[in-house]
Amino acid sequence: MQTKNSDFSLDASANELYAQLSGIDTTRRILDPAPRESSLLDLLGAEEQWLDRNRLILIEICWLLADILHKNRHPSPGHGDDQENALWLAIKQLSTYPRFDGTISIRYRGSGFPGQDAVQEQCDYEVSTGNLLLDLQVAGSMAKRMAGRPGSAMPNQLLAAFKGFSALGINHFYLDCKVCSEEDRTRLLNSLRALTRYYREAGEPGNSTALVFDEYNLPNPNLTLLATINKVNPASIQKLVREITPMLFGPEPKEALAAFPTVFNAIFAFPKLNAQLNKPPIEVNNIQRLMPGQTGAAENRNQALLSRMAIANYGTNPRQVAEVLASVSSGGYQNIYMGTLQKRLTLATDFLNKSETAPQSGKVRAEALHNIETGLEMVPDELYEAMDIFGQNQDTTKTGQISSHNGPLHEEISSLLSFFTRRSVIKKKMRDMVRGQVKFEAQDYAVIARNFKITDAQAAHLVQLLNGCFDQNGRFRRSAFEKSIPEFVQYETKVFEFLWHYLKELVSRDDRVSFLNAMQHLIAKLDRPSEALKILLGDIFGQPHRVGFSDRNGLLLANILIRTYNQELGNHIELTPEEVLQVKMGLDQDMLGQALAFLEETQEQLFRKLRTIHEELQKTLTREANDANIPLRYLITLERELIIFLALVGGPISHKIIHGVVKEYGNPDSGMYASLKSPEECKSFLQLLQVAVRGLKRFSGMEDLLLCTILTDQEPRFLALWDNDSHVALVKRVMEWAR
Repeated sequence: MQTKNSDFSLDASANELYAQLSGIDTTRRILDPAPRESSLLDLLGAEEQWLDRNRLILIEICWLLADILHKNRHPSPGHGDDQENALWLAIKQLSTYPRFDGTISIRYRGSGFPGQDAVQEQCDYEVSTGNLLLDLQVAGSMAKRMAGRPGSAMPNQLLAAFKGFSALGINHFYLDCKVCSEEDRTRLLNSLRALTRYYREAGEPGNSTALVFDEYNLPNPNLTLLATINKVNPASIQKLVREITPMLFGPEPKEALAAFPTVFNAIFAFPKLNAQLNKPPIEVNNIQRLMPGQTGAAENRNQALLSRMAIANYGTNPRQVAEVLASVSSGGYQNIYMGTLQKRLTLATDFLNKSETAPQSGKVRAEALHNIETGLEMVPDELYEAMDIFGQNQDTTKTGQISSHNGPLHEEISSLLSFFTRRSVIKKKMRDMVRGQVKFEAQDYAVIARNFKITDAQAAHLVQLLNGCFDQNGRFRRSAFEKSIPEFVQYETKVFEFLWHYLKELVSRDDRVSFLNAMQHLIAKLDRPSEALKILLGDIFGQPHRVGFSDRNGLLLANILIRTYNQELGNHIELTPEEVLQVKMGLDQDMLGQALAFLEETQEQLFRKLRTIHEELQKTLTREANDANIPLRYLITLERELIIFLALVGGPISHKIIHGVVKEYGNPDSGMYASLKSPEECKSFLQLLQVAVRGLKRFSGMEDLLLCTILTDQEPRFLALWDNDSHVALVKRVMEWAR
């Protein structure tokens, strides 16, 4: 990969911006270097380096695309061929990534981050292929990890590429980049050349015969590429646009086309046209790809209406189209901060105000408000608690009179904010139950009723049940909880989510254990346990940079959920019995499939979570964290529960991790064993090794057999660690499982 000069490469201001971006990765999305020698951390680090290599290829592809689009607008001899060849080679190299799905998506996200300026916001793109994601924060972390090594300067090109896409008004760039044949290469590069010609001529459309205009009489890159790739006269495609437009927007629109937001998308709904015309391998600003779930299916008709209205009102500004759509889609409210939240709601207000005079305004407004409500459901409570950024205080928020910088928010948006703000207050009351009895008001019951989709009377009853689970000193009463389970389960997973998120971190250890055992009984009665598993896994791995007391309990409950029979159910336990590693037929295949899919989709988070746990364990073990709130025994048992979960779920990711765990704890000469202060500490690690060995035996690969052989050869060195009978017996038991 060679870095080439570009007329949109990093200038001084961009370099300064990149320096800022590379220092803001407070979420620890990417793994930092290991603090001390560890084969397990080395394994996780190697996985990260492997991902970085693929991210570097993605960066080069982005940079080459932007460079080609800019340079070829003013072509120079030989330049285009070199860049095109480099692009094709990079795509072929990326295709070896196992999760490469043959497509690359470059999407303007516009979520930003606190303290951003206008330039930074314009560069907030996200690149994805398969499960590999890349943005400026990720690139910043890569640059830190790769400092001083070949390729360490490559992430700087990503910012240059994003600036290039922004300058061209690109809010979404979609690449169908199959690499099966020379024909794929020809189609892709021909599309790219046609796109550069489009940008050359779109500035002066009156002088071009190649441009095709859309239903809004605006030059359209996708329609233009459609004509070029299929070697069809642009006038013929223009005629198609004129014929299909009234079918979408006329007084009697075709029902079969209702789910398509644009003429370009609708063209391929006609079987004859679909057979005659090939879709371009490059699509730019295709609004159907900007709206989540827009696949052309009949259930997406209201979203299509919403998209059409966005183009009709903001179509001359592609970036604003993307931002408006983000404001009326649930995905636009994920991982959001207050400044972006305010902007989203302001744009949503403008959209809703404009929708009042639009065709089918009721459907458009209903779809937008549904999406906004779903999005606001994901906004953290602390943002609702800080609503005064809108120029109003909490009391005003409750009245629904919140305002944006451009005037009052839409009445129905204000109503939603009022609901979610009140809900955050109620959640705080739930947390306060551990400090004593809490009084709830009538408006609290109304909010709970709406949230749980129950009546106010049922909400009052539910709160009464929950209050009854705590005594006057705020101590959890397991007997009262279990007595109320038949009534709790009426509210299904809503009550599970509520209980888990606000009672999982009870102050007293005894209370946490009692709550865990009570929750076992609850999940056994749920009609939809898959939702409970989703909640648990999202909570455990959703914050991979932190370790909490609830993580171990969450994994224990997950280990129960993925089995069809649990002998320990009803007993007072703190750990999953080791014997479950013998279970094969007693696994719930549906739940197992759900867990396996989750691990595959969140592989990076899984690796980061394990790394966080293991680093914390190392620090505690070597007494580097004397003020640690989490004791060593807890961290060991947390790793134990994670190993059992991975062993039961299976799959290549789990296999690789458990193999790494056995390699780590199966080395008696490691610094970890040298740090132990007592046979009791050694016992805990040997028990963990035994669980890992038994888990590894569920996979039985050739490399696993070799590792077990190496482990058994180390028996004399393990025996020499401590001189007492119980240690000897435990070592021999571990070796028996390894043989």
